[in-house]
Amino acid sequence: MDELAVNQLNTLAKTLKTDARVKFYNGDLFNVVRAIAPHGRIAALYTKETFYSCGKAFTERLKAAGIKPLNFILPENTALNLENVFDLIGVPDGVRAIVCFDRRLADVSAYLATIFKIPVVLALKSVETEGILPSKVPFYMGGSLDFFPVNCAYHVVLPNDENGLSGISEQFISIMSNITALTDYKVRLSVCGGKAAKIAYEAVKSAVLDGFASQKPATLLISGLKIEVANLATGGAIGYNSADYCFRRLAGFNLNGGVRLTLIKKLLTLYLLCAEELNVPFKTPDYNARARELAVLTKSDDGVFLQGFMRQINRIKHGKGIEDLKKLFKKEFAVQNDASLSIEEKYLALGGVAEDDFTQYIKALKHCGDLPNAFNFMTLVREGGFTEYF
Repeated sequence: MDELAVNQLNTLAKTLKTDARVKFYNGDLFNVVRAIAPHGRIAALYTKETFYSCGKAFTERLKAAGIKPLNFILPENTALNLENVFDLIGVPDGVRAIVCFDRRLADVSAYLATIFKIPVVLALKSVETEGILPSKVPFYMGGSLDFFPVNCAYHVVLPNDENGLSGISEQFISIMSNITALTDYKVRLSVCGGKAAKIAYEAVKSAVLDGFASQKPATLLISGLKIEVANLATGGAIGYNSADYCFRRLAGFNLNGGVRLTLIKKLLTLYLLCAEELNVPFKTPDYNARARELAVLTKSDDGVFLQGFMRQINRIKHGKGIEDLKKLFKKEFAVQNDASLSIEEKYLALGGVAEDDFTQYIKALKHCGDLPNAFNFMTLVREGGFTEYF
């Protein structure tokens, strides 16, 4: 990756006033670690694949420089769990940094770095960037999902050569999922109020447009990182509120690109259908039944969701009216629907695989506007009764 791209990312971080939280580098991971933790101990997190591909050589380089690496080889989809996180990784006191070699271990890395008040060094080995700069991480307690706020510094080392990197089709779809996230963010502001994060919003919008225009690995990598910086700067105000993210909270975070593509198409279809139907002939939502279904999906208490529904309904009553919002976004949804065919064509051309069976995800789609502390256009789709038939 060239210095221009690194400078763009660092400039964006500075503009968004999050440069104390994240810094990007172009060069050798070893030199970055040596600068951050000279002659200290570091904890390096690997999956088995990355340890055998690069971990052994990296360990020897660190030892030769007087740095003491503690290597932890974890399953690829390791989840944070109150009962096993410290059994999983016995990080001792005195560790100066966490070094993460796998994107899907970013949550664990951020959690540990927050607990020990040390930085995370992320070595990008793929073009995929979604979730590498979290401001909160999923945490399972007794089977139910909660979130733990993280607060650590991230040092991100970009690959020297983006050619041959994996995950291009998946990265493209994760960037395109922000189309609905941007709309959902505007809907939340319209209904719930609050100060708009204009610079962050424009950064995400620009990144989406760049990714739609060019699917070169370098473009997709930088676009994804810009989205991550914007979400870090806003505490996830754009990404975490979206119907896409709420869907993944319910269906699981490690979904393939085919599922994500189908989700984008279904969300855009529902958004446009709802906006076009000014006189809604559908059922009133059955809040009690929805709360019971959500309690089963999340292994939680239905009372939490009933309270959430009441908060959402009160916000609708006191915010911009539903009919006004439909009119406001109708043209936008029509344009986005027209683009969905092109998104699918680009995804398949990149080697992505379509999802033939979405059946197991229908409940997650039905409820992705229902989660407390979120408000997206799927919340309004629900109020129109469009999801009562799912």
